[in-house]
Amino acid sequence: MKTKVLMEEMSWVEIQEALREGKDGVIVVSGSIEQHGPHLPTATDTILGYEVAKRAAEELGDILVAPVIRPCLSAHHMGFPGSFTLSWETYAAVLRDYCESLAEGGFRNIVLTSSHGGNIAVLKALVPDLARDLWDRTHIHFVDFLSLAEESETAYLETLGISRVKGGVHAGYSETSQMLVTSPHLVEMDEAQKGLDDESFYAPENISRSQVDLFIRGLGSFSPNGILGDARGADPATGEKLLQIAAKALVEGISNALKNQDP
Repeated sequence: MKTKVLMEEMSWVEIQEALREGKDGVIVVSGSIEQHGPHLPTATDTILGYEVAKRAAEELGDILVAPVIRPCLSAHHMGFPGSFTLSWETYAAVLRDYCESLAEGGFRNIVLTSSHGGNIAVLKALVPDLARDLWDRTHIHFVDFLSLAEESETAYLETLGISRVKGGVHAGYSETSQMLVTSPHLVEMDEAQKGLDDESFYAPENISRSQVDLFIRGLGSFSPNGILGDARGADPATGEKLLQIAAKALVEGISNALKNQDP
């Protein structure tokens, strides 16, 4: 029987005991509630954020997982019904309150990460102020496991003949395969479709510009069905390997952050 790592599934007594055992680190994932094509639930980023963080916590053995924050920053998805977004000011306030609560509860290392790419820029910008303001009570760390895992995920998919374009960055082959592992009952594979599959959109030299255009014009301007990639043919075996890669990236990122922190 695996030890519990999700705080929301634990009593306060269990959490207190974990702290006494030295489990004074916690992972805080920023997820989302936003459209993920016609075949995936709006909670996809939240579900996958829980899964990756849970696997990482079980591997590390000395860290817990806070409730995933959602909704977060999804303004570029608001052309689709069922998507929610916070303003960056609200998101910043929620994130600060999370960290304040965890610090007061006795957690001495708070790892901030995100399973939704739209949160990354703001989250990264908020970390220095949070770290400075809470330095006497807790250490704040930022780990971008999405970026850390990207190269390995792309390389793995290439061994299967799956291009970066098909894998996609939103509701494509990659995310759909992972959801077939975590929540197959929520995946409607009969509705899986091809979305934006323009190679130039994903080219390394264009990706920064593509991201800015996406935030300005909204995802629907690029993909009417809400998919960036091609979800057809997704399979759980591939999804399991991608989840392993993501969890490994988060484990390594956390290990490096804690190893290199100031005393």
